[in-house]
Amino acid sequence: MRVTVDRDVCCASGNCEMAAPTVFELADSGEVQVDDSAVDANMDTVRRAISECPTQAISLHE
Repeated sequence: MRVTVDRDVCCASGNCEMAAPTVFELADSGEVQVDDSAVDANMDTVRRAISECPTQAISLHE
């Protein structure tokens, strides 16, 4: 599985980091970083992060 974040749509609310902190990190620059190596082991929290994203900027690719 792979997760992408549309940086043109992302508003950097931090909801993804709160929902799945082992997968998402909001950098000091305001850009969301994704740890692809942690996605498979954290699918429940990744799906929650996707559903809680206010701009629907996160996509899951199977």
